[in-house]
Amino acid sequence: MTALAGIGLYSPKQAERLIGVDAAKIRRWLLGDDTHTAPLWHPEPEALGAEDTLSFKDLLEVRAVEQFRKHGVPLQTIRTALANLSEIRDYPLIHRQLVTDGRAVILKALKDDGETAMTDLAKFQDVMTEVIAPFIKDRITFDASDNPVRWEPDPDDPNIVVDPKFAFGKPIVLPSHMSTIAIFKAFKAEDGDAEAVARNFDITLDEVNRAVNFEKRITAGALLH
Repeated sequence: MTALAGIGLYSPKQAERLIGVDAAKIRRWLLGDDTHTAPLWHPEPEALGAEDTLSFKDLLEVRAVEQFRKHGVPLQTIRTALANLSEIRDYPLIHRQLVTDGRAVILKALKDDGETAMTDLAKFQDVMTEVIAPFIKDRITFDASDNPVRWEPDPDDPNIVVDPKFAFGKPIVLPSHMSTIAIFKAFKAEDGDAEAVARNFDITLDEVNRAVNFEKRITAGALLH
């Protein structure tokens, strides 16, 4: 289990709850449920002995695939872009500069002369096109090496975060870093007495209310992502 610590761990169903991508689709894309099609990539926990499991980076990469699909990019185009970039960068779709025109996955970068270059990552060709910037990097915090380290799943509450270093990557509330689902379960056990939960966990009443509000909304199927 030590090797799995700090990378975040999610079943396809837990991933569906967080990012709104159907668990069956996640399995088709990553876990080889469709024997006729190779996975888009192999999830990080697989190499560590955890089957049917995604890491934090897998979670965000699946979210990125779904964003490109929603903007009209064919899955085969995404597959080719992933194959072309896999030796250059792990989880290449979680990139600050990726955009789309509805047909291709495009890298938007600044050239030495100050001009903007756009490269079709499936064909490795420069393109001139009107682009749309999917919300791939929205509310994601990156470290100095451009690796994602934190994500805010609720656009209305920046104090609810997903950080793979805490609670195995399940949502937590700041500043206590307490699991929102643990708070919500305690809230129900206390018959809705938020003050009792705050006392028992030694956290603020505001944190309890934020965690409960988040869990109620996401349980009801609110598209927070």
